[in-house]
This record gives sequence, structure tokens and C-alpha cells, in this order.
Amino acid sequence: MQLILQRLAAKIKQDDANPKSSERLRIDDMFDPEFAPRFPGDDVYQFIGHADAIFPDGGLLTEQIQKLQKPADCLLCSDMRDTGHREQIKTHDIPKIMEDFDDSIKVLSLDCFDTLLWRETATPRDVFAMLADHPVARRLGITPHQRISAAARAHRAKPLENGSTEIDLGDIYRLFTSLSGKERELLAEAEIRTEMNVCFAFSPYVELIRLAHARGIKIIVVSDTYLREGELRRLLARHLPADVMQAISKIYCSVDYGTSKSHALFQVVIKECGVPASQLLHIGDNDVADAQAPRKLGVRALHFLPFDREVADFLRLQHAASSLIALEEAAPKAVVLPCYSPFRPIFSIANLHPYAPETVIGYMSFGPVLYAYARFLIDEVEALQRQGRRVRVFFLLRDAYLLSAACEAYARKPVGKLVRIRKFFAVAASFKTRADVDYYISGIEPEFDNLHATAKQLLLPSEVAELLIRIAHQSDDPKTAFHQLLHDDDVLELIFKNSFALRTRLMRYMSTELELTEGDTVIFADIGYNGRTQEYLARTFKDELKVDILGRYLVASDEPYRSANSKALITSPWSTFTLFEECCTFKEGAVVDYDLDGRPVLGEIKLSEKQYGKVANVQAECLRFVNDARAFFTESGMTHEYSTLQRAAHAALFRHTYMPIEAELEYFKDFQSARFMGPDRKKTIYHLESAWRTVRCLPSPYRLGAYETRSLGLDFTLSGLVQRRFQLDLDPEDMNVRFSPLKVLIVGTHVSKVFLLRAHHMHDGYFSIMIPFVSGTSVKMLFGEHYEWLQITDIQLLNEARSACRNVSSSLDLEEINRQGEIYRCLSQASAATIRLVDLQQFTTPHYYHMIFRPLVSR
Repeated sequence: MQLILQRLAAKIKQDDANPKSSERLRIDDMFDPEFAPRFPGDDVYQFIGHADAIFPDGGLLTEQIQKLQKPADCLLCSDMRDTGHREQIKTHDIPKIMEDFDDSIKVLSLDCFDTLLWRETATPRDVFAMLADHPVARRLGITPHQRISAAARAHRAKPLENGSTEIDLGDIYRLFTSLSGKERELLAEAEIRTEMNVCFAFSPYVELIRLAHARGIKIIVVSDTYLREGELRRLLARHLPADVMQAISKIYCSVDYGTSKSHALFQVVIKECGVPASQLLHIGDNDVADAQAPRKLGVRALHFLPFDREVADFLRLQHAASSLIALEEAAPKAVVLPCYSPFRPIFSIANLHPYAPETVIGYMSFGPVLYAYARFLIDEVEALQRQGRRVRVFFLLRDAYLLSAACEAYARKPVGKLVRIRKFFAVAASFKTRADVDYYISGIEPEFDNLHATAKQLLLPSEVAELLIRIAHQSDDPKTAFHQLLHDDDVLELIFKNSFALRTRLMRYMSTELELTEGDTVIFADIGYNGRTQEYLARTFKDELKVDILGRYLVASDEPYRSANSKALITSPWSTFTLFEECCTFKEGAVVDYDLDGRPVLGEIKLSEKQYGKVANVQAECLRFVNDARAFFTESGMTHEYSTLQRAAHAALFRHTYMPIEAELEYFKDFQSARFMGPDRKKTIYHLESAWRTVRCLPSPYRLGAYETRSLGLDFTLSGLVQRRFQLDLDPEDMNVRFSPLKVLIVGTHVSKVFLLRAHHMHDGYFSIMIPFVSGTSVKMLFGEHYEWLQITDIQLLNEARSACRNVSSSLDLEEINRQGEIYRCLSQASAATIRLVDLQQFTTPHYYHMIFRPLVSR
């Protein structure tokens, strides 16, 4: 034992005396991706995002290491002419690479994953979610976590076994000790086939290989991966054209050589290629393994950046949204689902800089949604036509204008016709019997049950409607009384008469301007949600026109009473896509009637020129994306499973709704919608200031709209989504256990009593407290006992339903308190504020004072 200790002590002294050795260990190992535990293959599990984000100090460590390195370590070799301007490349640089190097390159080396081969999934880990759905993995009960955990342990075990950190699929699946050898082989094969299904060739590098091969340059592939050469060759052969695959003379896999690119693999490559290192050009997406390591050996290496930082950050949010869309699914099959990102190559190739808001919104967010919808609708039309049906597609204006334009861009020809039919007229034309009236009334949600709106929908003249409503309000239950009044024979006769007249005009529009003929299959294409227009038109006109009426929507409700014969790209329990809807509209007034010849009569344009200008910019970017995506996928020969596009579209719409970035919040802050019934018949869609005021009063974000919630922080967004999705039985007091004390003195004519109350924390330091109001008493709040400074935002008198009766903030008598606006300074422990008696009214129901305040300095 003593000899061992002496030998180790001597070794420690020897290492301490060699500063170069010590420095090399500290610096080189920090750059070595194998220095820390890693997942198998830096190609497969590379960091996604900006490099500085790897380090918790925001990149300071990176800068310090770069300063410590020798200048030669940070620059290309002296005989390389591209030193100053070609250490990194983007997609648009790829076609010019051969021109930059002229004839000085004899060997072109390419990284595999995320360079030559890309995946349809958002991250490499999502491949394991797809693997878990493979029949073999399902039968054996293999989960994504198990696969990742096995790989991590295999990496820890391999150095103990033979000193190498390179593992293969056999090493990974050997750790599934409960499985037989045959079952492990089946799992390994299932993983390879899953990779085959999810990968695709990135066409710019396919063309680069062809160009290099034509110049007589040798082509090789060098990859850090747990796949053996034969396995990786199978994967490449599946996706590369035959001539490109034949041009690749050698494939180097780190696991075959027991060393990675950042260690000694490039030494092997240089030796076997038989050319000077300076005549070898390597390109890959990992800065350490594909650029810094080969440059130290004299190899000309280019770091491939597929995305700018802005796009990488956007895709990161999109990935998060892909995981969260399960919150919008009524019964998700599994919590861990693969996240797809089939449009990443489009973002890499496109010229997106500068990242204007309309580009982020139109090209990067709404464009993928519209592309997926166009594919969905065209597939539906073709399927019906194969059944021998005569299909007519009608895009419902105003909202479906952009859907029509996207489908035309996708199909390279007009797909259908723009038509002017509003839900209001589809419903109003449907009243033939009392049962029709009752059917409409039963479909009104309680929160939208407005008697005036109901009377208007039933086409009752205003003077009749006012009389009926006045009579109904004489009852204790005005809504029920109003519905009973509608059953009066004279009232029903008036409804039927006006509905028949409208139905005649609408029928004339549908049969003449739309040129419907018997036996047509009509598809109403629209953004959706419940499909009411299609439902009521089918109830009213299907038999009269002898046509089959279908709905094909972008988003649809998952309610059981949604319209029959309808399908949608996305199904969601919530209608939260108002901003998307506004960006799909056409600049014209809404239909207000049809004339006797069936021609639509349009109302005035209600929204501003500024808003329509912003909408036009977004629409142009949407169509640019559809054109770019169609061109790229056609040229690459790529086709996607419908489910892949569907989930990617859902994630894009979900991210825009619940996780908008700052540029989107700013762009849409003054957007209005004519659907919101304010005094001017339109209303701003979201109010950030209103949201900030609301969260000071309400502890739960459930009641806030998506954009308002996002402006408060992503924690509010996630909390609201979870509460809404799972309908959690939570009281306001459950949301926060932080309280602030307040002593209150209730002063009556004959008796006074002191209460110590607790105010509940809301948001941003604000607290809410409810104080009972009793007629004939005053409320004295003893602020000085607990606070030196505080802010009082509001004091309202509320009724039993928690509705505000009046604001009493100015009805305060102050004792030893200095006030400046909302700021109150308590001069002593006896400082107090008394709410003066509002009036001598005797309330028959309980009332409360509701105060919102923020402690600034506690006593």
C-alpha cells in the first residue's frame, strides 16, 4: 500500500512540474465532446442552438479558451487561401465552394447527420419516440427513455472494457438484459429502419457531390456515429441518388475505428486518402468535431451553419410547442410523441434575413400551416374524384381567401371558387318549423346567450324584438321567458316568413352564381371551427339542390355535435386562432344580404388600411413559403406522411398562439376584429395593459387570452394551459400560498371589532383582500402596524356576484398617512385609513370591499 501511495505522489509532482501538459488537459478536454458524458455520436446528438448556450456563463468561457489557445489553433493553415472569410458557411454558400478552392482540393469529406442527411424530426431524440411506436418495440415495451438510458450507460461501460468511448448498436441493446439475443437483434434492425424512414438527403450537398465528382475530386463521408459502416451505407443508399452514392468512395464511422473526429479519426482519414492534409476539404455542422479538430491537422475545414441564431431559437420554441400540443388533444395516445420539423430545410435555404415580423409570422409560422392545409385539401379532392364524384370546392370569404391562394400556389392552378356565404345567413335561412328554431336556440352557449343577438338571428324586426325582450325582463328568468315567447304562433309565423324570403334569395345565389348542378359534391373550405355554415346549409339545401355538402377545415372543434361530413387538418377543443384568421381575410365588407337576383350585398369595410397593409405583407410571405416548399420538395423528390405535416402544422399554430415572440406581440398589438361586438362593432383582439391589471386581481391565468397570458411570462402560459386542459378543480387561493397581513377594525354604532385578515398574493407583488361590508358600519384599515410604504391600486364595492358596484378608492379618511397618488406613507404604527360610509342604503344581499394593494416597505 505504501509503495502505491509513494508512486502516485511522485506522479502528481511530475504532472505539476509540466504546465504544458496540465494546460493541454484543461483546454483540449473542454473542447472534446467526449470529455463530458455524451449521447452516442456527436452527429446524432449534437447541441441544437447557439454555441454560447452550451456554457452557463453565456459564452464567456468560450472567449477565455479562445484567448488561451495559440493563434495557429484558431486559424486555418498558412497555405489555405480562404482563411479570412471562409471558416463558416451557410446553405447559400454551398454551390460556390468548389469555385473558392479551384483545383487545390483533391478530397471532399462530408459529415453525415445534419449535413448530408437530415431528419424530419425536430431533434434526434424524437427518433426514439418513433422507434417506440415500431411493432417490435411496442411488443417488447421499449420506451424512448430506456433507449437513451441504455446508450448513456454503454458510453460509461465502454472505456472500462477497452479504453474506447465509441459504441455500436450491439453495445446499446446488450444492456436490455431482460431480452433475448434475437430480440436485441430485432430492436437494432428496427432502429435502423426507423432512421431510414425519418432521414432525407439535403439536396444542396447532393449537388455539391455531383459537382465535385465531375471535377475528379474523391468523395468520402466521415461520421461520429454508433452505426457501423455497413449500416450507415444502407441508410445513405436509401436516400441518395444512385450516381451520388456511387461517387462516394469511402465511409468512415467512428465506431469502426474506435476514435472520434475530435480525437484521431481524421489522422486515419488523411493517411488512407494518401494526399497532403491541405488538399482535403471537410464540411460538417459540429464546430469542434468538424472544424476545429481537423484544422489542427492542416485539413481545410468549414463549419456548416444550417440556420442563423434567430431561426435556431425559433425552431427551439417550435419544438417545445410540438411537445405541448398534447394539451389540445382530447385523448392523446401517449405523452411522449415524436416532434416533427419537416420544414427545417426550407428555412435553411431561404433568404430570411432581415427577420422582419411579417417574415416570422408569414413565412416561418403561418406558411407551414397553409402548406399542410393545401396538401390536406388537394388529397381530399383527389380521393373524392377517384370515387367518381364531381367535386366543387368553395372557399368561404372573407376568411378563406388565403386558404384559396395557398391551395392555388401548391397545385399551380385554381382549386376552387371564392364564395360569399356567412354563417349568419346560413342559420337565418334554415327556419322552417318550430323544431328548427328550438335546434338553433339549443346550440347557443350560455356565455353567448344575448337576447338581442338571438332576435336578430331569427330575423325578427327590431320593434318586435324590443317588445318581446321588454316582456321577458318582467320575469325572474328573462332568458327562459324570452324563449317561451318565441313559441307564440304569430312570432313563429313572422320568423318563418322572413326566413323563407332569405332562403329564396340565398338559393338563387347558390344555384346561379355558384352554378351548382344536381349530383355535385360541394366542399366548403374554411378555417373552421364548429362548421356551422356547412351544417345549416346541409340541413336547408341538401335535398332542395340535390347536392352532397362536405366541410374541409383547417381547424375543427372536437365536440360531438360538430357538423357531419366534415374533416379538418387540426382538431382542437379551443378556438384560439383569431389572429391567424384575421391574416387570412380578404379586404372587402362582409355580406349583409342578397338581392332578389341572388347577388350578394356587401357592407362597408370596417377595419383600418394599416391593418390590411400588415395582413397583405403577411399573406405575401405565406405564399412565398408555399412556393419555396413546393419547389424544394419537388426538386428533392421528397414526400411526407400526412401525419408528419399535420403535427408540424398544429405545432406551428400552437406556438404562434401560446408562445409568440416579442416581434409578434408588437406586430399584432393594434389588430382588430369585426366579430367582437364593441360599441363601434369592432374590438382590439388583445390588450396587454388589461392583462396586467387583471392578474393583480385574479390569481389564475385561466381567464386570460393566449396573447395576454404570454405577455406576462411563459409560466403563466403553461399554468393556464394545464388548468384548461385538465379542468383542474382549483380555487383562487390554491394558486399561491403567499400572504400579507392586514389588521382591520369594523366600527359600528354600538360595537367595534378587530380582525386580522390575510391578503392573497396575485402577481408582481400585488395583493388582493376581501373585506365584508355591513350597512351602518365603517372599515378602518390599520396599515401602520405592518407597513411603512404601500401602494393602493383600487378599492371596489362588490355585490354577491363579485360585480363592481362602485369605486371607493377616493373615499378614504387618512390618519398619520401622507399620500401621493397611489403611494401611501405611514408615519407611525398608528397610521390608518378609513373607508367612509358609501350611503345609507340597506343591502339585502352580502357586499364586500375588494382592495388591491402592493406593500413597498414593511414595518
